Formats: sequence, structure tokens, C-alpha cells
Amino acid sequence: MPNSEHLSVLREDVDEWNRWRAEAPDLQPDLAGADLSSANLVLADLTHAILRGANLSLANLKGADLRWADLRRANLVGARLIGTELEGADLSGADLRTAEDLTDEQLRETQGDETTLLPDGAERPLRWIAEAGAR
Repeated sequence: MPNSEHLSVLREDVDEWNRWRAEAPDLQPDLAGADLSSANLVLADLTHAILRGANLSLANLKGADLRWADLRRANLVGARLIGTELEGADLSGADLRTAEDLTDEQLRETQGDETTLLPDGAERPLRWIAEAGAR
């Protein structure tokens, strides 16, 4: 269940969200399970956000900062990911099958596993495979 205050601020205005995040940089936004389908989240600061199980289908995440975000089991079907920062993001079990503009370079910076669903032609990072073998 997402934090209703966090969800309200994000839905209302991304610029206000980013100002709020700048004032409280240690805050870890809790948006677990949030319905953000078709949301316009261009340039949103979602670093360290808990988006586990969130619905981000068809969301515009162009230029958004999702570094170190928890995106486990998130729905990113049809999400626009051009220029999105994904370093350290956990995509384990996420559905990215029709995510737009997702690059192999972006994927190499993330964490994931065998349950992560990737777009056709996307390469599962070797690091994911090595980490799975170490478990």
C-alpha cells in the first residue's frame, strides 16, 4: 500500500515533487503497489523510491531518476524509458516486455533475475546470470 501523501504529491505536480525531494533527500518515498499507469513522470526524482509492485504501465518516465529504486514485480509494460537513470534499480520480477527506449546499457546498470520480463531483443545482463548462479 503506497503512502497516500507521497502518492498525492507525485500525482499533483512533478516539479513540486522534485522540490519536496530536494528538501528531504534522505526520504525514501513509499509508492509500493501504486497505480501510476499512464502517469506523466518526466524528469521525476524517484531515487531510492519503493515502487515494488507498482503499475507504471504506459507511464512517461523520460529522463526520470530511478537510481536505486525498488521496482521488484513492477509493471512497466509500454513505459517510456528514454534517458531514464536506472543505476542500481532492482528490476527482479518486473515486466518490461514492451517498455519503450530501454537500452542494454541501462539494463547493465540494474539488478534483475530470471523472472524479469524483457522486451524482444533485449539482452539479459551477464551480471544477472552470474549473481543468480552465486545464490
